Amino acid sequence: MRTLFAVWTVAFLFGNIATAEAASHDNNVEWDGVSHVIWQDLRPVCPETNEAFSVRFQTWDFDITSARVRMDDGGLITWKNAYFLEDKGPYDVWQADLDSSFWTDVNYVIELTDGTDTDFYGIYGMTDTLPADTAFTVDYVRYTHAPYGAVKTTNGAVFRTWAPGATSARTRGDFNGWTTVNPLQQWGNDWIARVGGVADRDNYKLYFNDGASPIWKTDAHSRSINAGDNNNSIVEDPSRYVWNSNSFVTPALEEMIIYQVHVGTFAGRNDPHGTASFPSKYVDVADRAYQLAELGINAVQVCPINEFPGDESAGYNPIGLYAPEWIYGTPDQFKEMVDSLHAHGIAVLLDIVFNHFSDTDNFLWQYDGTQIFFDDPAVGTPWGSQADFDKPEVRDYYIQNAMMWLEDYRIDGFRMDATDFMNIAPQEAAGWFLMQEMNDMMDWRYADRVSIAEQLPDDDFVTRPVNIGGAGFDSQYYDQFTDDLRQEIFDAALGDPEMWKISNVLNGGGAYLSGAKALHYLELHDEAWPSSGGQRIVKTIDGGFPHDDMWAKGRVKLGQGVVMFSAGVPALLQGSEWLEDTDFGTSLGNRIDWSKKITYAPIYQYMKDIIGLRRTNSAFRANAGIDVYKVDEANNVIVWQRFDGSGNVAVVVANFGNANRLNYRIGMPSAGTWYELINSQALVYDGNGLGNGGQVNTEGIAWDGQSQSAVLTVPQMGVLVFSQTPPIPTDVPTGPAPQLEGLRFESVRPNPARAEAIAVFHLPASTDVRMNVFDIRGRLVARLANETFPAGRQHVVWDGRANSGERAPAGIYFLKLESGESTVTKKLILLK
Repeated sequence: MRTLFAVWTVAFLFGNIATAEAASHDNNVEWDGVSHVIWQDLRPVCPETNEAFSVRFQTWDFDITSARVRMDDGGLITWKNAYFLEDKGPYDVWQADLDSSFWTDVNYVIELTDGTDTDFYGIYGMTDTLPADTAFTVDYVRYTHAPYGAVKTTNGAVFRTWAPGATSARTRGDFNGWTTVNPLQQWGNDWIARVGGVADRDNYKLYFNDGASPIWKTDAHSRSINAGDNNNSIVEDPSRYVWNSNSFVTPALEEMIIYQVHVGTFAGRNDPHGTASFPSKYVDVADRAYQLAELGINAVQVCPINEFPGDESAGYNPIGLYAPEWIYGTPDQFKEMVDSLHAHGIAVLLDIVFNHFSDTDNFLWQYDGTQIFFDDPAVGTPWGSQADFDKPEVRDYYIQNAMMWLEDYRIDGFRMDATDFMNIAPQEAAGWFLMQEMNDMMDWRYADRVSIAEQLPDDDFVTRPVNIGGAGFDSQYYDQFTDDLRQEIFDAALGDPEMWKISNVLNGGGAYLSGAKALHYLELHDEAWPSSGGQRIVKTIDGGFPHDDMWAKGRVKLGQGVVMFSAGVPALLQGSEWLEDTDFGTSLGNRIDWSKKITYAPIYQYMKDIIGLRRTNSAFRANAGIDVYKVDEANNVIVWQRFDGSGNVAVVVANFGNANRLNYRIGMPSAGTWYELINSQALVYDGNGLGNGGQVNTEGIAWDGQSQSAVLTVPQMGVLVFSQTPPIPTDVPTGPAPQLEGLRFESVRPNPARAEAIAVFHLPASTDVRMNVFDIRGRLVARLANETFPAGRQHVVWDGRANSGERAPAGIYFLKLESGESTVTKKLILLK
């Protein structure tokens, strides 16, 4: 199993380190963008004897000029030219088609050329010269090129499992009448067999150790489990589903606004879309993706959907990491959910549980008659036994699992559960190394995807890069932020919140626990889950039903506003957008109540508006600057500014107090008119109506360390946002444009961009094309193309300059591609 990942480990340790931004036709193959994983990148995935197949591999966008695959079929050397196949985020995918003349095995090496530079790629990574004895091998005798589990082939299936302690192994299922006629052959510590006549979605089990005490087991790598029939494994063809949202681009982490979804309780209660069975299904979420797009979020964090015991669970008691929970639907229906969310401009982050397995129905326990997946004696966590991370094969089991979700299900990233319990005694180092391995793998092959750690308590080593000893996560839950924000909101009821604590968490926890490396939230599932000692925050603020007095409304809006306008990645729990008081849980009564979207329409509008402002104003990016310049303990007011480095500045004023502050002076960063973009206590948001009439003008009176100041009305529990840019509509389309027949706008890379950006599009035939750049207010900035392009993949470069020749200011822009009456638009963030 280790050879599967030696290639990326070596590539990171010894390769030419570069970035996607450095990739270009510059006579240098960027080694760190090249990847090929044999069990993922062949088509078909597992070729059979005498079957033609294709080899796919990745490079950075526009990095190489040509490529070939060198095949060695028992001494006969053949070269096959590769061709560009598709754009995949920051990568190009290339493919070489091999013929069907091979009977025993074929060895191949990939040759990559960028102008005058030619390098080679084999099982141990990149080399300057043709490597000896390091070729990838498709072995038609042993089938060691097959993925683990059951993979559907053209004429049957190949079964492969890791079972070093087994004395024999067989596969028994629908295809052979559940008899013992199909033994697996042992090759090292693996057991493998090709079985003919296996149909897609056939049920099967593995059968170890013939004799008096045989063992029936669910396949450790089952891609689907029949929980209604003794947890039988199901043969799944991962290529069966036809994707529709092929041009979706994962938003940058610093742009994400995350919405936590629990599939089973998301749909069906007073639901305007229609009824849904309980638990609700993947297709129910898919059907309601438009509702989430209307709210404006651009990422969902899905509670774990790995197979779990029973039908009602939050997912934190896994038994089958490779199988989506059957009660929610089939693997293809899970893909349909991802596809629908992508089509609506929404990324999908999957909550993964690697720190323990369920104490019940754990078929990995004594898997082959010996304890290969777990320590003996067991290493316990508060929720179940931890796997034996000291074994490299066990760590690979998890790495391969992460790769499967990223590749086959097009997941945009992960939230890893309880990372503080990944590196516990006696295998702290091994658990830490597993997290590093996963994040290095993502940086190597899925650089546009994100990883978030539920790290409680805070530990900035979790988000430090691997090369300086960190675990390498892109972000982590900022526990202190949530704890202090909630505590000061609760303390406000007693009239004495501490603003210095809010100032501290707004300023972040240091270089590796601030900006996009910190996830900010008021409540997620644990805070709202009685099983974890929590409840919805509105119930804590207002203990009397229906938990919606002026204090509950005001303080929830205050808390969500602080989250949304802070320097971190904001997240909210399903239902929080409409003052949901139903606690998180897994039973019928825990479904979110969609009628509250109407009952509390002003709260919903507030959430929609602050999300819209967050998305359209680059001063509120997670990595944009923050300066807390007024901390008024006497009046319970705090003021901070956010800025993006291009002169775009926003000022946020938050009143944690119970009193309205009239004629209240605050410093302002510059002179002139400041527009009130958000007032959480405006009448439209069901507030008390006090505010500033939409704008204030500064005076040349120095205050709060600023050269200018203004006198405001700051309502109780109020959040005010000011900018010198007039209000703009918050419903500017920022998701991917719909796919229009005959015209495909593939990507804009890099995004965000500092110097130049490449707009990549595809034409089915030679046609006239226009491409222009507009700013967020719809004004023409630059004309990039107005000419006839040939059919195929084309690109246009914007150097960041306006038609005047001057550098365009940092901000949000839209690249509009037109051909005939067809129009497609992509968003680009231009940095300073």
